[in-house]
Amino acid sequence: MSNNNKTTKKSGLFDGLSRQNIVLMSGIAIAPVAVVANNFHNSAALALGFTIIALLGVTACRFIPKKIVYTVRVIIYALIAGLAVIPAYLALRHFYGMEMVENLGVYLPLMAVNPLILTKTETRFSLRPPHLMLVELLGYIMGFNIVCVAVGTTRDVLVNRQIGAIHFDVGFEVPALSSTFGGLIIIGIAAGAFRQQYNMRKARKIRKAEKERLRRKMIEEL
Repeated sequence: MSNNNKTTKKSGLFDGLSRQNIVLMSGIAIAPVAVVANNFHNSAALALGFTIIALLGVTACRFIPKKIVYTVRVIIYALIAGLAVIPAYLALRHFYGMEMVENLGVYLPLMAVNPLILTKTETRFSLRPPHLMLVELLGYIMGFNIVCVAVGTTRDVLVNRQIGAIHFDVGFEVPALSSTFGGLIIIGIAAGAFRQQYNMRKARKIRKAEKERLRRKMIEEL
């Protein structure tokens, strides 16, 4: 495998994890996380449902012929993603029970109509070779899942003083964080910190590239 291919795969994987994270950077999947991910179990279930819907939905949508009118293609994407909710529903019911499916409520099918499937399938994934598409898609899925479970775990600790069935004596509780507004606060703080770190890394890379450019210019002048 060439260095260019390795770089492309790495860049595609980390796009969804960092630069275009759909919760912290793009903000296109905030609502399900803020509402549903109020404890570890709910957030893990939401992550599993999103993984199944995104994998099946985007992969199937890729095979829709480009000769079909764009408006019709988007409608087909939505229908396919809607069908992907069925295996996600069955998997969640099998692993977590019917109560968990009821906890997720409307936010499970809502995951099927997010821009990751309806927009990025058209503008990004369908333009990539199959192996690169899969790498990039996995990056976006991982980016969502990490944030979702991290938010749910944080709220579980601060509200219930536990992670799943494991209890902690943290010495205080913040019940308000169990609400949707509390979820938005946690996501907002995390997004601000994440974007600051990202911008700092980007600035360091720019400074490093500029120093390298000046160094090469000095060498050429000698």
